[in-house]
Amino acid sequence: MKQKKDDIVYLELINKGIERILGYIGDADEEVFLRDNMMKDACLMQLVVIGESGGKVSEENKNRFKEVEWQLMKAARNFFAHAYEHTDWVRVYDTIKTILPDLKPRIEHIIEVLEKENNGKIN
Repeated sequence: MKQKKDDIVYLELINKGIERILGYIGDADEEVFLRDNMMKDACLMQLVVIGESGGKVSEENKNRFKEVEWQLMKAARNFFAHAYEHTDWVRVYDTIKTILPDLKPRIEHIIEVLEKENNGKIN
């Protein structure tokens, strides 16, 4: 049971990271994003948090919820954290605009399923 409760915490961090990124970027187009170093850095930091949190989700739930690309999430985190100077900002922008809006409802669904299984109790 503890494992599922821990996973909910990690999934909530992923969800919060997505919300923060989407809030930071708002309706900024690619050109605005590429010129705004603070926005890029803030978004990238949250992508690292998302990847780190995704890597901590139990193998049981990673196998159970295959609609999320857990390994890709962690691999992206590792790249961003260790190869910052090689970051492809156009790809980051594309990820934010195309992948995160699709990932958010998937993460929310998993949280909902796990909370129901835990009778809505996280602690």
